Amino acid sequence: MQRWRIWLEWLLAAGLSLLIARLVLLLFAANPAQPFTQLILWLSQALVWPLAWLDAAQPQTGVRFERGTFLLIVLGMLGIGIWQLRQARRTTHGLE
Repeated sequence: MQRWRIWLEWLLAAGLSLLIARLVLLLFAANPAQPFTQLILWLSQALVWPLAWLDAAQPQTGVRFERGTFLLIVLGMLGIGIWQLRQARRTTHGLE
């Protein structure tokens, strides 16, 4: 396997982990004054920014379900699943 693929897989896994952590923190109404919550929300803000318009009407405090974050998680998991299927097909057919 090429080195860039390994780095890309780790990067995608880290991004999905951040998005999942963000969704869980917001679903359980984590205190935004806590440093860990601030760190996760700050790191994941750039990932969620393109779909922020989906959640424009969401309240800024309390429990919230960000549809944009959930959509990115689902799309990311589908993309990784398709990637893994293609890699498995390549290795079984001797293309790699």
